[in-house]
Amino acid sequence: MNRLKTIFSLLALVSLSLGNCKPINDDEKISDLFLYYLLFQALANATEENCSFSPSSSDALYNDEWHLRNVGQLGGTVGEDANVSPVWNQDISGNRVIVSVVDDGLDIRHEDLSQNISVTARGLNLLNGTIYPTHSYSNSFHGSAVGGVIAARGGNNLGVRGAAPCSKLVGVNILEKSTIYTSDEYRAMVNESSRVSISNNSWGSPDGYGWLWPSSSLWQQGINEGIRQGKSGKGTVYVWAAGNGANGGTIVAPILVDNANYDGQANFYGVMAIGGIGQNGKKAAYSESGANLWVVAHTQGNSATAYTTAISTTDATGSNGLNVGGSSGDYSLGNYTKKFNGTSSATPLAAGVIALLIGKYPELTWRDVRELVAYSARKNDASDTDWALNTAGLNINHKYGFGAVDAVSLLTKASTWTPITAGLITYTATALSPNTPIPDNDLVTGATVNYTVGSTINYIEYVDVEFTSNHSYFPELSIEITSPSGTKSVLTEPHACVNPYNNSLCSSGNTSIASMTGSSTYRFGLARHLGENPNGIWVLKVFDSSATDTGQINSVQLRIYGR
Repeated sequence: MNRLKTIFSLLALVSLSLGNCKPINDDEKISDLFLYYLLFQALANATEENCSFSPSSSDALYNDEWHLRNVGQLGGTVGEDANVSPVWNQDISGNRVIVSVVDDGLDIRHEDLSQNISVTARGLNLLNGTIYPTHSYSNSFHGSAVGGVIAARGGNNLGVRGAAPCSKLVGVNILEKSTIYTSDEYRAMVNESSRVSISNNSWGSPDGYGWLWPSSSLWQQGINEGIRQGKSGKGTVYVWAAGNGANGGTIVAPILVDNANYDGQANFYGVMAIGGIGQNGKKAAYSESGANLWVVAHTQGNSATAYTTAISTTDATGSNGLNVGGSSGDYSLGNYTKKFNGTSSATPLAAGVIALLIGKYPELTWRDVRELVAYSARKNDASDTDWALNTAGLNINHKYGFGAVDAVSLLTKASTWTPITAGLITYTATALSPNTPIPDNDLVTGATVNYTVGSTINYIEYVDVEFTSNHSYFPELSIEITSPSGTKSVLTEPHACVNPYNNSLCSSGNTSIASMTGSSTYRFGLARHLGENPNGIWVLKVFDSSATDTGQINSVQLRIYGR
C-alpha cells in the first residue's frame, strides 16, 4: 500500500474512532496535537505487508532486464547477470526488508513502486521539509529509477521487476536541494535507520575532475550511527556508487581522471563501494577503479550502440522524468525507461541482492553482510591481468573489488556462515613524519616509508591510510602501499585534472592536496586486505610522473579496523 493512501486511511480511522463520541464543548475539544499523536501511533504500530511473489508471474518488460536474467537477448554473455532467478524460486524475494533510497526523490505513487513503499518507515524530503519524498521537479527521475532496480513490484503484470521484488522502499530526497549542507547529509544517513536494513546511495562527489573530495565529519557521524544503531542494533548496510569518472567526464576520453579512492564517501570504512560491469562481465569504461572498491554489479557496459544494454527500470510517472513518452528511442509508456546506467544503477542492483540475503537471514549484522558479499563474489572477467589473491584467499582486483555480486553464491555462503561475534576494534597507529623528498620525474625509485604496525588485531576488516604531502601538483603522483602479507594496493595514479570552476585542465602548481581539499592530509581506504593480519611492516611508495613540480611525504598514519 502506498504511504499517501496509508496515511489518509489512518486519518479516516482516527475520525471514525472519534465519530461515535457524544458532542463536546469547545473547551473539551481534542487538540490537533493529540490527533497527530493518534496518527503517528497508528503509523508506529503498522506492519509491512507480507508480499507474495511468483517468479513465473508476469511483468511486461521483464524480458528486457538482462541484468536479472541474461539469456543473450541483447547479444551479451549468457548467464552474465546477478543470478537472482534461482533465489526467487526458493521463495526468497526480500520480503519486509526496508531499503532507503537516498537520492533526488522517489515517486511513491508510481504504479510499479507504490505497493512496495514502506508503511512503517517515514520518508524525508529535505527540499520541502515533509515526509513525502516524491520528486518536486519534472525532470527528476533518478531516485525512482534506483527504486525500480531494487524493488519494482514483481508479478503484477506491470512494467519491470526489482532484484528484490518484495522489499520495501523509503525515500530520502536530498539531491533536489540546490545547496546541500553537511547537516542534510547527516539526516539522510540516519533517517529511520532503526528500521532501515540497507541505505542505497547512487550519488557522491562530482565525477570527472580528478580532485580529492573529503567527506564531512557530520556525514561520517551519520554513517557511524547507522552501522552501530541501525536495523535494531544490527547495523544499516550502506552501499555507495563508486563513480563514473574513470575515463573522462568534463574532458575528452580516454584520459584517465577519477579513482573511487578520491571520493571521501566511497572510501569510508562504513560503506561498500560498488562499481559497474556490462553484459559481458567487463568493466564499464566510466566505472572508477580503486583499492576501496568492494564489488561490482551489472549496468550499461561498453556497447557501441547507445542504450541497447542500459538498464530497464521505473521512471517518474507520466511525462515527467527521463522518458517523456517514446522520446529518443525509449519506451512509449513514460512510466518506464530503458536508459538507466552508470554505477548509479549498479549500486541498487547490489542493494537488491543484499535485500534477498537479509530477507532470508534477518539476524545478520552489517559486518556479516559485507563480508558475505566479499567472500561470495564471483570472479568476473577472469582474464584481466589485475586479479590477485590476498593472503586470506580472496580474489582482489582494483577494477572489480572482490568480484561481481551473485545472489546464488551469496545465499549459499550465508547458509553455512558463522556470525561475527567479536567486537570491532579500531586501532590507530602512531603517525610517522618522515619528511621524505619525492624524487622528481621518477617512476622507478620513488620515495619509500616503512611503517610498523603492532596491534591486537589479527583479522583486517578495513584500513585507512592518511597521507600528508606538500607536493605542488598532486595529480602527477602515484601512491601505493604493500601490506606485511605482500598484498599491494594502488591509492592514486597519475591522472588528468579539471578545474571545476571553469572546466579547464588544471595547470601545474595549483592543485596540491591542500588546494583541493582544504587540508594537506587526505584519507584513502583499503578494502583489498580483508582477512589479512595487519601486524608487521607496511611499505608506502610514492612516485612522481613528470618534471618540475616537487614535494615530500610529510606524514603517514594507518588506522586498522578489525578483530
